[in-house]
Amino acid sequence: MGGPSRNLKPSELTVIAVIGALILLVSPLTEFWADLDAPWYSPYLVWSVAILISWLLQKYLNRHEI
Repeated sequence: MGGPSRNLKPSELTVIAVIGALILLVSPLTEFWADLDAPWYSPYLVWSVAILISWLLQKYLNRHEI
């Protein structure tokens, strides 16, 4: 048997998304993935993923708000 299923509140989802973006874009982890000799467009790719996740989260929250 699994544990009780728990739905995340919209504020919890937003906090998780913001913390995830901060970890990827502001932490010392950025120096690590910058030193991987990645292509020039890799920072743009990371930012695009962060924007896509925030757009999907906004779409999800608007749908469940009503």
